[in-house]
Amino acid sequence: MAIVYSSREIMILSHEKYLLDTLPSACKAKVGQLFNVETPFRMDAEAQALASRLENDDYDSCKRRNKKRKKCDTAHPLEEETKHLHKIYSKHFVQGGLKHEYFPGLPSHQQIRLNNLPLREYVKKTISYVDDNFKNRINEDDYLIPQGAKFKICDISQFYTFCDERKFDVILMDPPWENKHVKRAKLAGSGGYQMLDNMDIQKIPVDKFLSEKGIVVIWCSNNIRHREAVSTWLRTWSLKQIAKLYWLKVTKHGELVCDFSSHKNPHEIIIIATNKYNLTWTTSDVPDNLVVMSQPSGIHSHKPPLSDLIDKYFPGLERRVELFARYLQPNWFSLGNEACKLNHKSLYQSCDN
Repeated sequence: MAIVYSSREIMILSHEKYLLDTLPSACKAKVGQLFNVETPFRMDAEAQALASRLENDDYDSCKRRNKKRKKCDTAHPLEEETKHLHKIYSKHFVQGGLKHEYFPGLPSHQQIRLNNLPLREYVKKTISYVDDNFKNRINEDDYLIPQGAKFKICDISQFYTFCDERKFDVILMDPPWENKHVKRAKLAGSGGYQMLDNMDIQKIPVDKFLSEKGIVVIWCSNNIRHREAVSTWLRTWSLKQIAKLYWLKVTKHGELVCDFSSHKNPHEIIIIATNKYNLTWTTSDVPDNLVVMSQPSGIHSHKPPLSDLIDKYFPGLERRVELFARYLQPNWFSLGNEACKLNHKSLYQSCDN
């Protein structure tokens, strides 16, 4: 089970534990490498400077720099949102003792200096191998398939072909948003998924394939334009929002993976919606503004699993499909150009497996 702690305001997930539970042949050490985020991500020069100051016990300088940075970022475009996240993080995680219990310890000065370099190099090398194999051929023997998982490698425009007239209780989407990181990755020849325009996604007839009591779950970035697009999609698909959740990303020692700023943030949002005439689920069924906290995978856009969260707050929804999927989950139907890509054995098994 991915949920390791849950209250009305905060939930802690372990993506690493979920993978080990659902992929029995996976190597624990191998999986652990993917989540070895030891420190917040910084510019390399900034990380080295911070490590040097800490080694010299120059804590006052560190505090002044942090205060100056926060002062520069007071005009945050999501100010109320960041206030809420700061409040929950401080209340439950720092003061409430969850950090000490689930994310103990502190990074060493050397780990701060390295700035997650071992993770970055490992992921770059591993994903390059996975990309090469995925492009050349898709042999199911090269992938770890969870129990009950089904998938189809396809363009989402072919959604109709593979779903026929089936209705799903859960439709999960992590849309391939247009963003600068992916554009840079493509220009550098290092992969990156196929991006789609917001209007193209809006044309997917999600409402046609949603069961009477079903829910739609959408991952969304902090880009205001993309958030506005999701609101438009919901109106187009005759859906109503019943909850907004926050995924807050922390290191193995419980630090936020980056500061809140006008250009980068340590969180993303999860929108949960249902048919506007459906009275089965209401805003009281799932805590609105729930903060879901976890260590992120080092692989770009490798989102934590939401199956256990859905089971907890929306019991009985069994027919599940993920659009734009990148990895497989037990008893889900996964569709997309890279549906099984992140289930390649090289990510989870040693060479001698």
